[in-house]
Amino acid sequence: MASRAQKTLLEQVRGNSRRAALEALRDKIARTIDSTESGRDIAALSKRLMEVMAEIDGLPDGGGARSPLDRAKMGGARQ
Repeated sequence: MASRAQKTLLEQVRGNSRRAALEALRDKIARTIDSTESGRDIAALSKRLMEVMAEIDGLPDGGGARSPLDRAKMGGARQ
């Protein structure tokens, strides 16, 4: 269950941010993979997770806002 500070997937999708909606979907898929025991379901969910992550990576930066982890991966540079 989502905390008050964390929006649900539905709330993110209804918002105006495609990035936020995709990140919420990514997180939901990852949580589902963690709780699934079916190999078939894990395979399908893993494929979809990789697709969502690739779509997030392909989005424009949106003004230079990057997470500290993203900046560290890039050696501290902003793009």
